[in-house]
Order: sequence, then structure tokens, then C-alpha cells
Amino acid sequence: MTCKAQQDDMDEMQVDFGEGRPDPVAPEGPWANLLGEALSEVFSRLPFEERLKTVPLVCKNWRDASYDPYCWRKVDMDGWFHKRVEEDYWWEFECESKVEFLVKKVVDRSCGQLRELRTMHCSDGSIEYIAERCPSLTVLAMPNSLSVTDKSATKLAANCPKLQILDVSDCYNISNQALEAFGRNCPALNWLGRNMLKKQDFMPTGPIPGGDEEAIVVSKHMVRLKHLEMKKTSLSDLGLAHLARGCGQLESLNLACCTALSPKALEEVSKQCANLKDFTKPITPRMHVNPEFLWVFFE
Repeated sequence: MTCKAQQDDMDEMQVDFGEGRPDPVAPEGPWANLLGEALSEVFSRLPFEERLKTVPLVCKNWRDASYDPYCWRKVDMDGWFHKRVEEDYWWEFECESKVEFLVKKVVDRSCGQLRELRTMHCSDGSIEYIAERCPSLTVLAMPNSLSVTDKSATKLAANCPKLQILDVSDCYNISNQALEAFGRNCPALNWLGRNMLKKQDFMPTGPIPGGDEEAIVVSKHMVRLKHLEMKKTSLSDLGLAHLARGCGQLESLNLACCTALSPKALEEVSKQCANLKDFTKPITPRMHVNPEFLWVFFE
């Protein structure tokens, strides 16, 4: 099946954006004569929801231009996601199937040209779908993806070697195995987010990842990192020492709410990482402040 055919098939399905069904396509106006290339350039800068839902309904030319793969090389779904959560708090805990549908739709619209995707609450199915079709992916942010496991993450690492930016914060079923795979297969990787900010909200079973073992893996296999976030993890002086020795090119390091770290270890990082310009250190809370709530200041 051709890429355009896939798009047409998926258009038969309805996506819940919190509103009713849209109005029929409006009559064509003078804007319909704009060149398709110019329209695609403009549409690529629109918010995700408008690009997906509104633009195709204006006129036939706009609809055709909105299907240009160029429009879907860079997609940020965060704004749409946060809007839905504001409307219905519990939607966040039951949205995985809808997110998977939308991620697959974006991949199909891009015809394999997807470069940047910022989303959340992904599943193994959506990540494998990306891995199988988007070899030129350079940016992937998928925080809060509780269902993503090493199986799909390692496949993504193997099939998307051009990754430069990766955010797997609050992905509790991704382990050292996946992080090592990203380090081995993605030599251009220079930004990693591995924050553990919402571990109480989602109450995962088993030990919380993001501690010394992961820091050691990062220090061995991601030596070109320039930006690293490990907020609210169980990182200790041992893991931090490995990071300082192995990731000497770090320019920014965020360790907010990593309360197990000592002042001495933090000082040693500043000495060993000569390029470190932006260093967010943990805050030691007063006795009457619950440290579990401090993450909101650094999210």
C-alpha cells in the first residue's frame, strides 16, 4: 500500500480531540492558488493539532499540501497533550492507545522522513513502528512511557543510528540494556534525559531505575554527551564520579533533587568537566519540606 493510501485509510478513523466531528471541507478561496511547496513550509510550523485536524478541512489544495511528508518531519505533540490533561486529568492514565494511533499516523504522513518527534505515553507498538520506518530520526522525546520496554527501545537504537537527542524520563521499564544499546548504536547522541520525577504518580513495581548502574553505563557508552538530566534519581557519589570521568564533554548537567549526593562529589564534577557551564545541583530541603514535592520546581 502506498503512503498516500495509508493516509487516506487512516483518515477514515476518528481521533478524539475533545471536540465533536469537524465541519465539511470549506469552499476554495483565493489562498487555494498558493504553491504546494510554500503551503507545506507554512504548515510544517503549525501546532500539531491544527496541522492534523484543521488544515485539511480548508480546501482541497490545503488538504493535499498537508499530506506532504515535509509537513511531518518535525512534530511536537506536547501542547496538544497538556491541553487534553487540563480538560480531563484522568485522561493521562488511559491515553496510551490514542497516542499510539496518533504516532503511527504521524509516521505514515511523514512517509519515513520523520526527523523529530516529541510525545509521551508511548507503547512498545508505537516505538517499534517508528523504528521500522524512520531511519533518519534525530530527536525523540517520549517521557512517561511506562509501557515501553527494552524490546522496542533496543530496536529503535539499532534502526535509528542518527539519534542526537533522547528523552526517556519516567520510562520505568527501560533498563541499562536499552541505554547501552543507544550508546553503542547512536554515536551522535549528545543529549539524554533520564529524570525520575513521577515515580509516585505511576507507582511502578520493582526498583526505580536511574541510579548508579545507569550512570556507569552512560559513562562507558555515551562519552560524547554534552547535556545530561538525571533529576530526582537515586544517583550517589559513586555514579556521579563515573559520569565525571567518562563524560568529560558535558556542558550542562541537571541533578535537581538527587538528595544522595554530597557537596564534595558535586565539587569534583565541576573540576573534572572543564566544559560544564550549566550545573543544576540538588537542593537540601528544610526539615518541614517533603523532598518528594521538590521536583515540581525543576520540571
